[in-house]
Amino acid sequence: MKKFLYYLPRVITILIVAFFAIFILEGFSPEFSPADSLMHFLLTLAVLAAAIIAWKWPKIGGWLFLFLGLKFLLMLSWNGLIVGGAPFIAGVLFLIERFEKK
Repeated sequence: MKKFLYYLPRVITILIVAFFAIFILEGFSPEFSPADSLMHFLLTLAVLAAAIIAWKWPKIGGWLFLFLGLKFLLMLSWNGLIVGGAPFIAGVLFLIERFEKK
């Protein structure tokens, strides 16, 4: 169970980064400008930075993912349940992992 609790938030963060990275390709469509692609790239970099921090320091990363999840949930309301729910769950799991180590 400890290995599962260790790997689950890390897998979730990889999936979150991959999900946001897919939207970078949206900027190559004629309906969207390159600025849209740049904004998605910056969002992906921010989530990737949070993931790297969370892997190294689970307590800080857990709080970062909680903040990101709440921000997405509040910004997107009901539409943000999936987009904001995954980072929120990852943050909770990182914090649980950190407090179980003590």
